[in-house]
Amino acid sequence: MITLTMSDHLAALRANLQSDQRAARTIQTYVKIAGAFLGTLSGSAPTTVAVETFLARPRRDGARRAASARNQELAALRSLAKVAVREKTWGTNPTEGVRFTRKVPRDPPFLGADELRQLFRAAAERPPAGEGPQILAILGLLSQTGLRVHELVGLDLSQVDLVTGTLLSVHGKGGTVHDLPLNVPAVTLLTAWLRARGTRASVGEPALFLSARRKRLAARTVENWFVKLRASMGTAKKVTPHTLRHSAATLALTTGTDLATVAELLRHSDLNTTRGYLHLVDTRRREAVHRLAVTVPQDVLDAVGKKPPAFAPVPMAAKESASATRESPTTPRTEDLDDQYRLVAAA
Repeated sequence: MITLTMSDHLAALRANLQSDQRAARTIQTYVKIAGAFLGTLSGSAPTTVAVETFLARPRRDGARRAASARNQELAALRSLAKVAVREKTWGTNPTEGVRFTRKVPRDPPFLGADELRQLFRAAAERPPAGEGPQILAILGLLSQTGLRVHELVGLDLSQVDLVTGTLLSVHGKGGTVHDLPLNVPAVTLLTAWLRARGTRASVGEPALFLSARRKRLAARTVENWFVKLRASMGTAKKVTPHTLRHSAATLALTTGTDLATVAELLRHSDLNTTRGYLHLVDTRRREAVHRLAVTVPQDVLDAVGKKPPAFAPVPMAAKESASATRESPTTPRTEDLDDQYRLVAAA
């Protein structure tokens, strides 16, 4: 069996992930996780017990780790083991038999149309760090195109085509590249930001969005701005950059856009991923059926004996209010892999 250093293992893992055309952020995350696991071995051979012990460790605050974090770490260790066994540096695969944790299904958080308007007004009237034009342009892209936050901060100035209203060559998950259409509000907000950007960008800086240091904006900075915007709104709902992606999908379906088109907008490789949003708009169908009730003559109903309905349609506003009630504004933010492995660069 061949002996390799930790650096050798990580280099082999990185090369394998790159050959599989995994996203740059996925590669960075997997390598960090693999490095943390290898550091626990202290030169000893990896075992299933070692893998399970690593995955079962508590968070830094002592709380139990989320199923999503554990599953991503197991995926990273499986990739590491695959490479190590193939290169004959490990005799066996210690991740065999270790299963992913079943995650409890839950509705993705999203904002309704009125709540999105409140978010835009909060950004316009009380912009965090005085970043009004930039934050409004960011909200415009996230809410109108369904961009992921890391796709957003990765955009360059050269990718914006205001003439045709298009974001060019947006790099998404799995090495995919897409052009995304922009609507009039998104173009308007971007145009305003580009005017402001011209006075603060460093010479030769290609990034579309900028930090206070006149360099590329970090995803964590955008997330921190959303914490302040949520406070300005006074909402109990979870409001993050990814919330706007969920909102774009849900509202598009609610207004009648077909499932396949929404999947293309969000760049889902599997239509079943998009299908998960359908139950969120079930209220719209129920209300439509409820309106059809007027087509049944009341005298016919009276003749057969009117009975109270077994259920009543739930208005969207009521559903959103119930969702907001379930989520406490004082709930601490769950530590994610970005925090644990310090993956986000400073703004």
